Amino acid sequence: MKLKLFSLIFVLAIVGSQLLAQAMLKKSFSLAQDEHPFANTLYGNGIVDIVSKDSVVWIATGYGLSKAVFNPQTNDWSWQSFTEKDYKGKGGVSAFGYMDEQTFWIATAFDTMTQASDESLPAGSGLSYTRDGGKTWVHVPQPVDSVNEPNYAPTTTVIQNLIYDLAFIDSAIWIASFGGGLRRSDDMGKSWRVVTTDGKFFSSLQNLNHRAFSLLAVNDTLWVGTAEGISKSSDNGQTWERFVFDAQNPNTISGNFVVALAYQPAANAVWAATIQAEDTSEFRAVSVTYNGGKTWQRKLVEEDIFAHNFAFYGQEAFVAADKGLYHYLPEKDEWEIITDIQDFQSGNEIFQPEYYSVNVQSWKNFDFVWLGNADGLAVKALGDATAQWRVFRSFVSTKIRKEPAVYAYPVPFSPSRHLYVRFEYDSDQSLDEPIRIYDFAMDLVKEIPQSNLKPKWDGTNFKGDVVASGVYFFRAKVNGKVTWGKIVVVN
Repeated sequence: MKLKLFSLIFVLAIVGSQLLAQAMLKKSFSLAQDEHPFANTLYGNGIVDIVSKDSVVWIATGYGLSKAVFNPQTNDWSWQSFTEKDYKGKGGVSAFGYMDEQTFWIATAFDTMTQASDESLPAGSGLSYTRDGGKTWVHVPQPVDSVNEPNYAPTTTVIQNLIYDLAFIDSAIWIASFGGGLRRSDDMGKSWRVVTTDGKFFSSLQNLNHRAFSLLAVNDTLWVGTAEGISKSSDNGQTWERFVFDAQNPNTISGNFVVALAYQPAANAVWAATIQAEDTSEFRAVSVTYNGGKTWQRKLVEEDIFAHNFAFYGQEAFVAADKGLYHYLPEKDEWEIITDIQDFQSGNEIFQPEYYSVNVQSWKNFDFVWLGNADGLAVKALGDATAQWRVFRSFVSTKIRKEPAVYAYPVPFSPSRHLYVRFEYDSDQSLDEPIRIYDFAMDLVKEIPQSNLKPKWDGTNFKGDVVASGVYFFRAKVNGKVTWGKIVVVN
């Protein structure tokens, strides 16, 4: 399941307001104005999804696509980024996956305005695939229907018709979207067929089960998560089993809105992020089946988490959720929670507690867990109790852009939304004195002390109160050179 980054208001018709958080926090796709500095680094800090294959890790962001290749000799990753100029799909990446050993597909989406609304709405810009690691791409337009379609309620626009997930069974490509529903292509996206899992006349507006959000292919079995439960087909969509919430049966899923599906090979288990849909007795949890859906276990119920994604390391499980990363420890039969992550080597930190994407990369004798959210990307070696997190963030290095020697981002800065404003300078240099924050009258507001981490400001004054909206100035001295900069605070 993929992610929203910042500004989108995505209305899911009759799905309740509690469910809007998933869309509002997981689907905004914009373009960076200056892509050159990010050609060989992570392209955007809002991580939509992560997928790995052998030594290669693909990172989907709201700005574009990044690829990291692990080099065991240097114990490091080399980076390459792609934009719409490469993959020919407008906007950022909303979903991706491997069709086979060589064929890698992505779906793209962007924000747009309509005449009927003054708010930004998501739109799908199609799919693209590469068979040579990103050197060349083939683009496929977003599937839309003719207004004269007689067999079902047609989806005639790309607006609110974006692809949330992809799955592949043999040569068949399956896509899941809110407006377009569940669709299948057997000719590499040249044509598409609408598929319903309940046999009803397709209408995304009238039927919650026709709003598809998550897909999972396990061998020849396809699992589909919608706004009204889970469907399963073992014959490539000819017949379906349905799994829905039942208040009288504790062995059913916890909620009918299914935003993520994943398979754990070591346990032969299917995991689902199951959220409340319409029934008020439904609730947020993780639902797991070990017998193909016959019975379900509800996990992390008391935590009341909004799960976004899953990854597995043998019997261990990782759940990326709104309150942190939940890690299941089978030897103790208990969960640990990971929130803020710090890289003590580079000084980078990830502040946002909500994590959207997680992936386990296993290659030869190397095992890593990758974690992403709206504030950056982190990785840590598995199987080593002494391993520490490494953090990757996208920013313009002062080694590339020499002036100013110190700058603050994001601008504008919202204390409630961003938590901190960061100060960036050459990592080979150091602060000579604390960074001082002044208001517009040049009264001292706060001092940011020197530390082994990158300096940051939470938007408060000496008393601990959040400062008022307005323009603030900072003074930083690095290696004998003084830099003045501006911070715009918006509460």
